[in-house]
Amino acid sequence: MKPGLGRLSLGVALWSIGTLPFLSRLFQGRTSRELEQYMVLMTAVLDGKRVYVDVPFEYPPYVLAWFAGPTLLAGDLGQFRLFFGGLILCLDALIKAALLWTGFRDRQRPPDALPFVMYTLATAALGHILLQRYDVIPAVLSVAAVLALSSGWAGVAGLTAAVAAGTKVYPAVFVPVLAAVAWRRSSRQARQFAIGVGAGLLPLIALSWSVPWWRFANVHTHRGLEAESLWASALWLSHFAGVPATWELAGRWYEVTGPVADRLIAPARVAWVTATLGSAVLATWAAWRSKLSSGPDADAMTLPVTATLVLLPVTTFVAFSLVLSPQFHLWLAPLAALALFARRRPEAGVGTGALWCIFFSAFLVPAFFPSPTFDGGLDLGRTFVLVLRNMLLLYATWSLLRTALRLADAGFNPAAAHGQ
Repeated sequence: MKPGLGRLSLGVALWSIGTLPFLSRLFQGRTSRELEQYMVLMTAVLDGKRVYVDVPFEYPPYVLAWFAGPTLLAGDLGQFRLFFGGLILCLDALIKAALLWTGFRDRQRPPDALPFVMYTLATAALGHILLQRYDVIPAVLSVAAVLALSSGWAGVAGLTAAVAAGTKVYPAVFVPVLAAVAWRRSSRQARQFAIGVGAGLLPLIALSWSVPWWRFANVHTHRGLEAESLWASALWLSHFAGVPATWELAGRWYEVTGPVADRLIAPARVAWVTATLGSAVLATWAAWRSKLSSGPDADAMTLPVTATLVLLPVTTFVAFSLVLSPQFHLWLAPLAALALFARRRPEAGVGTGALWCIFFSAFLVPAFFPSPTFDGGLDLGRTFVLVLRNMLLLYATWSLLRTALRLADAGFNPAAAHGQ
């Protein structure tokens, strides 16, 4: 068998093993309330109701385009689950194919399937929610933006990054990072990236004249400490030592409430905003100071470094947020997988400790969600696991911050970065 054909066969086999078993998730388990919300909302919009006015909605407007197809095809909630889950499965399969393509395309090196394997294991740990949330949509757009920019397609990168931010807010924190990388590649690519971002935001701007889409933020500004967040988990752990705290249902999610929680919300929100903005500025600065690689390996070197810098503000956003739902791991896992390609390129100066923490934090999720005690309040053992998950994300943030500082200090001179 020719070497190229052997690599292709191995890649197809791995993709099949890592993707096809998820088909069973289309039919297993109960249908989530989120799926019902998606369908009810889109049905109302198709019936002529005004979203954000007649129908409250807690997400940016671009996601409605992704809901439209499954809603039009479905006759009931069960069918909507099938069509929507099939769409998410296809997008997840695209991420896995992209990871395999990235790991197998360099024929001068052995195939690198570990990033694909780690991402697949992370999605398997989250399999009970993977096909019933829409978080894979902004995740695949984020991956596409990083891959496109690393391949020199700056306009496509800007467009997909903007669409991702219009689908779920968090990609907005890494748009400045990608812009800095594009600028360091060339002023032409910077212009192309800016044009792409503008094109991606144009429908959002046009909608502003008739649709008050910014009202989606109202829901989030009034939320308390979601039970799985860093802040709530620490408070819930302390309640076993006598600190007053209550685990209660608030709409479609659980929050930890009480007098201490009420006093904690404001400083926690300030810490979250400050940490996220600070990490975005640091990552952008590191990208701005970067000295990009040249030669035939340039794109392969740029990819994991760009993914690492993009991952810093996203991980900070997740780790410090007052809301930390299990599906947020779907934002982190594909970017961590792209960054993991750096482990075979030590000259890139990117440490991988943070990436392992991100993956292992995802593996811990099934230990506390779903669980028999989740609805009434986690027991002490599961609370320890939840706190450990959050500590791993905190350490990942710290480690990524150190990597960004090191890259910035070295001016991303790969030899200097590695030397430190």
